[in-house]
Amino acid sequence: MEIVRNAIALICASAVSCFAANLRLVEDGKSDYSIVIAPDASQSERHGAEELQKFLEEISGARLPITVTPQRKMVLVGNSPALEKLNLRIPFADLGPEGFALKTSGEHLVIAGGRLRGSMYGVYTFLEKLGCRWFTPEVSRIPKTRTLTVGPLDETQKPAFEYREPFFSEALDRDWAARNKTNGSFQRLDATVGGKVQYYPFVHSFDLLLPPSRYFNQHPDYFSLIDGQRRAQGGQLCLTNPDVLRLGIESVEQWIAANPDATIISVSQNDRYGYCECDNCRRVEQEEGGAHSGPLLRYVNALAEQIEKKHPDKLIDTLAYQYTEDPPSVTRPRRNVRIRLCPIDACEAHPYEQCPYNAYFMKNLRAWSKITDRLYIWHYNTNFAHYLLPFPDFDELATDIPMYKRHGVVGLFMEGAVSQGGGAENAELRSYVMAKLLWDVKADANKLVTEFLDAYYGKAAPPLRAYFDLMQRQVRVAANGLGRHLWIYDPPSAPYLSDEFLANARELFRQAEAAADNDAVSARVRKARIGIDYVALTRSKKFTVEGEWYRPADLEGLKKRWSTFMSSLRQFGFTNISESTVATRDDEDFARHMRPYRVVTLENSQLRVHLAPDLGGRVTHIIDKANGRNLLAEPEPGAKQYPDLGGLRVSPYIDYVTRMPGTTTWALDAGASANEVSLMGTCQNGVKIRRRLRLDGATLRTEAILENATPAPVTAAVQSQWDVNPGDLASVVLRYRKQAGGALEKAFIEPEKMPSGSEVFNGGDQPDGVWRVVNRRGGPIWVSRFPKEQVARCYLSWTAKSDNRVSMALSSVSRLLQPGEQLTLAVDYGTE
Repeated sequence: MEIVRNAIALICASAVSCFAANLRLVEDGKSDYSIVIAPDASQSERHGAEELQKFLEEISGARLPITVTPQRKMVLVGNSPALEKLNLRIPFADLGPEGFALKTSGEHLVIAGGRLRGSMYGVYTFLEKLGCRWFTPEVSRIPKTRTLTVGPLDETQKPAFEYREPFFSEALDRDWAARNKTNGSFQRLDATVGGKVQYYPFVHSFDLLLPPSRYFNQHPDYFSLIDGQRRAQGGQLCLTNPDVLRLGIESVEQWIAANPDATIISVSQNDRYGYCECDNCRRVEQEEGGAHSGPLLRYVNALAEQIEKKHPDKLIDTLAYQYTEDPPSVTRPRRNVRIRLCPIDACEAHPYEQCPYNAYFMKNLRAWSKITDRLYIWHYNTNFAHYLLPFPDFDELATDIPMYKRHGVVGLFMEGAVSQGGGAENAELRSYVMAKLLWDVKADANKLVTEFLDAYYGKAAPPLRAYFDLMQRQVRVAANGLGRHLWIYDPPSAPYLSDEFLANARELFRQAEAAADNDAVSARVRKARIGIDYVALTRSKKFTVEGEWYRPADLEGLKKRWSTFMSSLRQFGFTNISESTVATRDDEDFARHMRPYRVVTLENSQLRVHLAPDLGGRVTHIIDKANGRNLLAEPEPGAKQYPDLGGLRVSPYIDYVTRMPGTTTWALDAGASANEVSLMGTCQNGVKIRRRLRLDGATLRTEAILENATPAPVTAAVQSQWDVNPGDLASVVLRYRKQAGGALEKAFIEPEKMPSGSEVFNGGDQPDGVWRVVNRRGGPIWVSRFPKEQVARCYLSWTAKSDNRVSMALSSVSRLLQPGEQLTLAVDYGTE
């Protein structure tokens, strides 16, 4: 927010005058002031006048009339003939559509600004100076006094950002959003409050721009070329195809005609990878310094240029997201183009400029800021896999919203959790603090937190303030905290959620529940505590092997606790505990997956291997008997589909990108021995996979034979993958010799790069029959060996977020199999 003060401004809610020149707006519950608006006042100006009337009456008991006729004592809301006669020279042009001036002149009070929303925002700011707060749609603070005295005022304000959207269910209410001066696309802001920044569509619009169902069969060249094939699913558009530009312009014209109130049209990549690899798109990327954003921005600029001819008031939006986050080296966004830069891989615990994991994003932010002065940010403010989990990002928010302003950002979408029932962790508090910082980056976040907690929890606020501070200390850097990182898909086992933290949190919630002095506050405390209970519940889902069974330690107790938890969700009206599924689906998945699974164990003097046929035929454990360590990364109990995740598994594919549809059912063959077993997988389309596993010293030898057991030709490949946790990825590398010659050593964590990623190796870049994951600090070396003539692709992915995980996958050749034909993939797994 830009604030200019030319004199001391005081508002006194007392019967004693502050200065001789003060205005006595209300005295002993009565007022001789009128609220004056223009005959042609905008809808938001009229609404602002009505809100001023309403809250002044609530505060003092005095109801000021609203009129268009000049009066002897006036509160002037918006520009009007009466205001113009005062000749105050309010800089309306500079204030823009949302800025305003607060000014006293003689016996008059002036609240005037932009007709769109500025004067209305001025009213709410004036009321805030009186002590009014609107913390949530249900909880506000309206002071009570029979006399109101206004000291000298002479200030102007403009918002820090042109677009301000806290995206939580709890922030959608029309009155809350208007009173806290936000203007987001999803908020229920209508014309009476000046509308909002309206998107259509909001994001990820390529499939709407050119629907594959309409165009792909006749024009596959409109869509991404991926690994040698044009693909209708899993990709993007071919942005260098001139017909894709022509049709994109036509679609946007249609969108504008159907959505005339939309101010921003999003022409943005689908929410996945799959960028086009055709020669033309690659050529443009090379011209743009290798940036995948090059073809995208050239396309969006060309489209925006044509749209501007008929619609100069419309903006075209696109993303700098995932593979397009690096800016192009040549092309610059047009003036009517907005770039939304998305730090989806950032650590949300620490201010971005202070966390090494966020150096990649700061590099991109600085680079984009140099080539556009109209940059938007898509920021992330919740745990999207676990809405209820404690998410201590307030230090980061309070630092990085001002940081964005310093780097020239003009709009912020603060993505939290929006679902029918709301309920994300601290959603109300976070929405309130964000709204205030989005208007004024100099607002005191700590003070905002305190006043919110005091109002929302009353006598229960002190222990909940202590809990809030306890959360922040889990991630604050030493010496003020433990320095843990925080990611937007953290599991309930994340390091910052330590046993000590949980124990202390439970005690503070016990104190808060005891201090709550009414039913409403008691319910809010129980609602806030549910995230702590959720952590313990999900951790108790962890499966272990007991004899012939793979199951949680106390399955029946777990089922009872889960039922109680689901009842609590219904009581509070929560419909989602994650972004991807509704809670009723989570309940169904729990019933389906939380059961015992029979395991088969192979064992020799060096290894113990557990195989669960009913869990996709996966190997769940490869235990090094010398130290008891599982060589496989164990899946997270809080993850969707747990425990049917991770480990070592084989999967059928159509080609190197697309899995065979449906599931594969596995059954053990007869005749298993202590160190050897085989099983048969039947795919939904009838293809069979014979899988053999055999222990040989410190190595697990595997073979997968895929057979076309159908009466028709089938294109197929088989893939084998294992997930490992080699320790801190900052010291871990991939090593192998290339088939084309020469050695490769790849560090997983590199300066100014994301802490996660993926690569595909083929041809001469593939390993020459063996690849290793090595921790330079010592310990075991994870190794897999394979006949290189059997392998056509090698896939690598990794992440240092939450835990340290490396996934290594090998694919056989993909080819057309006649009925009865087979292909084989043999891979050995172990350590050195």
